[in-house]
Amino acid sequence: MEFTSNNKLAEEQLIKVSKMKPVIKPTKPHKHAGYHELIFLFQGAGHHTIGDETFDVHPPTAFYLGPGQVHCWDFSKIPDGFVILFKEEMLSLYPKAQNYLFNFPKHFNMNDNGVFFKMLEDFYREYKAGGNLEILSAFLNLLVLKGFEYSSQSRKTDPKVASDFSNFKELLNEHYIDYKNSEDYAKLMGISVKKLNKTCQAAVNATAKELIKERVLMEAKNLLTHTNNNVSEIAHQLNFTDSSNFVKFFKSSTTLTPLDYRSKANAQ
Repeated sequence: MEFTSNNKLAEEQLIKVSKMKPVIKPTKPHKHAGYHELIFLFQGAGHHTIGDETFDVHPPTAFYLGPGQVHCWDFSKIPDGFVILFKEEMLSLYPKAQNYLFNFPKHFNMNDNGVFFKMLEDFYREYKAGGNLEILSAFLNLLVLKGFEYSSQSRKTDPKVASDFSNFKELLNEHYIDYKNSEDYAKLMGISVKKLNKTCQAAVNATAKELIKERVLMEAKNLLTHTNNNVSEIAHQLNFTDSSNFVKFFKSSTTLTPLDYRSKANAQ
């Protein structure tokens, strides 16, 4: 069965903060490709299906959707809350929060006295006012850390899978410039490439190669957005053999050239 893919973030957009739509019309199963989604609700009732699991909506409550996760809503009471869509590079300066993403449960309840939702309101206003990415990423870091505290259950992932995947992500963050092959990381971890891919598929439904590519691309975007380095300098920093290979890599991943991406990112 093919699911509709709703891409609510433009290729060059890193984050979007919005209020939950005040409607109770059921949605069809669909997925949001290429980004993470956090939903915080303080009003509403009904059901939220994520993958093959259906959760009751009993605010205050929260939901986490990883990239490519299929979900749908069936509200019986108008919802109120916030939806945060963001790409992983928004947390590139906050590795702890970045790692927490892969341990978030799909659903968790919140014992909130109003402080957390006040923070969400502030975050939303900052976003609507055109706050810069550094401020927005700092807000997101706080929300992820605080949201993780509210998690009353562990994500339903085998502890060994979670541990191996966390180890892989740490190694990837440390070595992505020098090592760009799955075999390199499997060797560092002392496991087979097959097991590494199985671990990655179980954790985030992606291969190790795809995750390595995403990490290099994330750093390339950071350098294009936050430095004045030219394409040749960035290609050298990321250990590409030459700038043409870097441009080919970047365009195959984003459909944009590095300079087109920089232009669109700076125009936000």
